[in-house]
Amino acid sequence: MSKETAVEMISRRRMLGILGAGVAFGMGAPAAVLTASEAEAQAPGAQTPGAQTPGAQTPGVDQRQGRPDDGTEQRQERRSDRTDGRQERRSGRTNRRVARRRARRERAMARQEGRKRRRMARRPGTTGTSTKGTGPTGTGTTGTGTTGQGPARQ
Repeated sequence: MSKETAVEMISRRRMLGILGAGVAFGMGAPAAVLTASEAEAQAPGAQTPGAQTPGAQTPGVDQRQGRPDDGTEQRQERRSDRTDGRQERRSGRTNRRVARRRARRERAMARQEGRKRRRMARRPGTTGTSTKGTGPTGTGTTGTGTTGQGPARQ
């Protein structure tokens, strides 16, 4: 329990040695061990009609000759997809912003209407929904409204 484990820093030289050993092992290992091929699962004489024999076509150069602009087209398509995505995000943000502003205005209007109704209900001599604030007549109060203040001077 009293052993102390020290973390040892790996130098660049040692890391390159480890990496080189990994590359050497990868190059020396047979391709059949490193890659899982579906050809092993097939019967020996059951090749598909479109299958080519190995070595009949050089991979890379011959395949690219039929479609020289494929990489450019894919790149342009990715760019246009990114542009479309940015535009959708922008329009979504704008729509959300407009909706927030509209809702804020509606809430402010509702608050103003509520304040206006309450003010009108407190005024003496107007017909409101509340009996408070109509003055000292009828209820036996001392003339105080909802604000706790006395009656207005005349």
